[in-house]
Amino acid sequence: MSAGPVAWYRFENLPDVSEALAEAVAVGLSAAIAARGAALLAVPGGTTPARFLKALGEHAVAWDKVTVLPTDERFVAPNDPASNERMIRETFAPLREGGAGFVSFHNAGDDLAAAAASLDKVLARLPPVDVLVSGMGADGHIASLFPGDEVAAGAGDAVHAVAARPAGLPPRISLSPARLRSAGWAALLIAGDDKEETLKAAQELPAAYPVGILLRRAQGLDVYWAKA
Repeated sequence: MSAGPVAWYRFENLPDVSEALAEAVAVGLSAAIAARGAALLAVPGGTTPARFLKALGEHAVAWDKVTVLPTDERFVAPNDPASNERMIRETFAPLREGGAGFVSFHNAGDDLAAAAASLDKVLARLPPVDVLVSGMGADGHIASLFPGDEVAAGAGDAVHAVAARPAGLPPRISLSPARLRSAGWAALLIAGDDKEETLKAAQELPAAYPVGILLRRAQGLDVYWAKA
């Protein structure tokens, strides 16, 4: 299966790229709702996506028909400062105000593998993600699929959630490569020259970087990049 097109949208700053991406995501969610009566949205945690989530929450979407899930989560308590769920709930108004659904990666026990298996069963009952927004690290990782973690990155197509144990970092739970790859529409939100260089290197050799999972999607990938 050949890879679809990779489109770059370039902006000078994070506020501008966040507004543009929020508008595109709102359009995609509304289209999914019109087509099947509901929409599934996957979003990243971290600092860069917070402004995008705030902007997205201001759009007039039928949020009661949208279910949100993180692309990944650190294996911490949901109220921990490092929790992606905590950031998403606090930043995204439709969740904060009870207007959208949410799939938590928590509440599945204290064992990482068992928690990932439990989440996998939940995700198996859900349709493919309609709209995916992913971040990317300077090393080319997406969600919690890191270079060198062959177990997580090599999960098969029937797997929906994986336990991730990146070297030198806390353990995490991540959407699987298949879940990320199968999204109807996907965007990558990145900022800075270093990440642009990483992504360009990954375009030349996608198999060497986890972000290659998105670059090789048959459905294509939209890259929203801010200079700073």
